[in-house]
Amino acid sequence: MVSYNNNNSLRRQDILALCNLRQDGRKKDEIRRLHCNLRPLHTGTNSCHGGSCLFEMGLTRVLVSVSGPTECARRSDESVDKANLTVKVSQSPFATSSTRQQTSATSKRMLEMSNDIKTAFQAAVLLQLYPRAAIFVNVHILADDGGVLECAINAVTLALVGSGIALKDLVCACSAGTLNEMVLLDLNRVEEMDGSGSACKMSVATMPQRSSVVLTKLSSRFTIKELEVVLKRAQVGCRSVYDVMAQVIRDHHATLVAARMGNVHVKVNI
Repeated sequence: MVSYNNNNSLRRQDILALCNLRQDGRKKDEIRRLHCNLRPLHTGTNSCHGGSCLFEMGLTRVLVSVSGPTECARRSDESVDKANLTVKVSQSPFATSSTRQQTSATSKRMLEMSNDIKTAFQAAVLLQLYPRAAIFVNVHILADDGGVLECAINAVTLALVGSGIALKDLVCACSAGTLNEMVLLDLNRVEEMDGSGSACKMSVATMPQRSSVVLTKLSSRFTIKELEVVLKRAQVGCRSVYDVMAQVIRDHHATLVAARMGNVHVKVNI
């Protein structure tokens, strides 16, 4: 029975290789399946965050809640000409297949991700519209199957939109990289952690309507030629993510308008 399963596994890999497909069945220029759930998030005190979003890229899942603009807890945090943006990232113990407990390396990774997200959105949020105010962004990683930074950035964008925070443009993120001399779009965890050591990844966040890049992050070195190709491929992926996110926002807006006019029908299964 064991040898039978192994033979099936090898046969599947051979078929995928012959069809020029990746291990999860995607073409090299395809992003993973996206799913977005945009809605208010209530807390135990019956209060409501400004907005929240559950965003899925393949098997990677991130939950983001946004509260604000609100008063700063301390006067020292206030800025007379813009809002103070705070980003906090946490991860569930079951987010990865690893059984190790959270270590200092994990904490450092969460802090680094917080800074990356803050850098991306300081370029996109119109902070000057909210002087002396504070905006809090809480990012919680539920499952990490690769591309968790990109998934988090996309989730933050939709959560900010849901909370009514003004943005210059939607911030959309996607990764691209090289593996075995092939340029791949939206790498998953298996591809990121490739044992051959040939995987090189670039995470990119853009504002597609402005054709501007707000964040790039490299996992390893690229040649100039590789860098140009990978960056262009990642920007194409960001545009694909933008198309999905824009449709989600339109659908969410239509639902809110219908609810305001009393045209929403709720089905109750008993």
